[in-house]
Amino acid sequence: MKKSVIIGCCACVALMLQSCYCSTVCVGNMQENDPAVCVNTVHNPHFVNGLVGSKDIAGKDYVAGHESYKVKHYRSFVDGLLSGITMGIYTPTTTKFYLPLDANK
Repeated sequence: MKKSVIIGCCACVALMLQSCYCSTVCVGNMQENDPAVCVNTVHNPHFVNGLVGSKDIAGKDYVAGHESYKVKHYRSFVDGLLSGITMGIYTPTTTKFYLPLDANK
């Protein structure tokens, strides 16, 4: 009984130590805090805790030829849930592309 409690506590600690992965890249004159609108979302499949990835994503393909845009790459709650259910075998991420508000006019 004591051994199963210790194993359960260790598993809980390991799950709580996972963080939300998030990175933002600004291209052109776009700044991170500039007002922007999301124009495209791409879900990226990865395997074996992200060691085996899928294809590379080119931002120019998703922003319709605009020179200034922002790319946010992160692991959403659903992505983390899928990763937890599959025990790290399938670890998806999400990429969102943003354009400045004035670029859509």
